[in-house]
Amino acid sequence: MMNAKPARRCLRRGAAGALVAILAAGGPTAGGEARRNEPDAPLGWRQAGRDARYVFTRPWHLDRRGWARVAWVAGTAAALYLVREEVRDAAQRNRSDTVDSVLDGARNMGKGASVPVAALGFYLAGRIGDSGYRRETAQILLESVASAYFMAGVGGTALASERPRVGESVRFLDTDGHGVSGDVSIAASMLAPIIDRHLRVEPDDPPRRRFWKRFGAWGLYGTAGLVALQRVNANDHYLPDVFLGYANGLTMGRLIVDSRRGGRDWRDRAARVSITPAPLGIRIAWGPRPARASR
Repeated sequence: MMNAKPARRCLRRGAAGALVAILAAGGPTAGGEARRNEPDAPLGWRQAGRDARYVFTRPWHLDRRGWARVAWVAGTAAALYLVREEVRDAAQRNRSDTVDSVLDGARNMGKGASVPVAALGFYLAGRIGDSGYRRETAQILLESVASAYFMAGVGGTALASERPRVGESVRFLDTDGHGVSGDVSIAASMLAPIIDRHLRVEPDDPPRRRFWKRFGAWGLYGTAGLVALQRVNANDHYLPDVFLGYANGLTMGRLIVDSRRGGRDWRDRAARVSITPAPLGIRIAWGPRPARASR
């Protein structure tokens, strides 16, 4: 059997290397370049309060597109409930020492200390490099994980699914529930603060920088996905539990990033992926979202 230790060691080193590369990058991106010369970034409890107000009042200000996203998440979770027992059985049938070891290594991203460690790294990088933007990222990371973990508790109480190794029942409004994975929420809460602020591709980025930004972004998305897979593989959560945890963490992080930029409109002007037909198949391009037609 293949020795799992090298694979696990490689995964850990790769995650650590990715974080070091992000912290060592030449400067903030996706709006950060314009803010690099600002004397101060919005830090402190007052800003945290404004962020919390934005996050937890957002459901009252959703537009049609926002409600469509909510419906998509709810519909996907409902569909996953239909197959959750089959997925659990398949995961347990296909377990191996190698798979367990690799996924256990990825789970480090979902442990309680992972976000404070990453935040400390950004804070120290900001102090050393005199970058308020990086210090601001440190605070956003902490706010993101706090909001995501709180919502995981609320969601787990509202949708109180038992752990697979315990049973299959789903209750409502029970404090001993696990319907939203806390570990996956923690891992996914790091995505938007790092990717949206430091790894978004800018129009003037050279090809090599574009490659490493995309590599880092998809590496973070993928590692958070491995945390979700580990929770299913370890028989600690059903598939919809980890899906809701991923959606929860990603959403909390994005909302706090949006709060720092004055709302969600900045995403309409940010880079996005467009897929269009081409003579030999499809063309994938990164570019700004077209401006909406005035009414």
